[in-house]
Amino acid sequence: MEDKTKKKRVQKRAVRKKTKATESVSVAAPTADKAETKKPRKSSKAKSAAKTHKVIVHLPTFEQVQLRAYFISERRRKLGLPGDESHDWLTAEQELREKLSV
Repeated sequence: MEDKTKKKRVQKRAVRKKTKATESVSVAAPTADKAETKKPRKSSKAKSAAKTHKVIVHLPTFEQVQLRAYFISERRRKLGLPGDESHDWLTAEQELREKLSV
């Protein structure tokens, strides 16, 4: 039983190799057709008019905010300033948003 399936696999591989060899030869010929079928390019004026300016807002990751809030809280504790964790977190988010938007 195993000999039959092995023979079938070998035969299938041989057929695949033959088709790949013929495909690689036939692929080289149509390259001239591709040059003819290319669409004409738009002028640079049309491209610039089509582009719209989008403002991309990069939001800081959780880890970035967490690290920045940690350093803000350490500075606050060292200087003895009033505040709490939530204020540190909001300050960190605000600072990172300003930094990433520029």
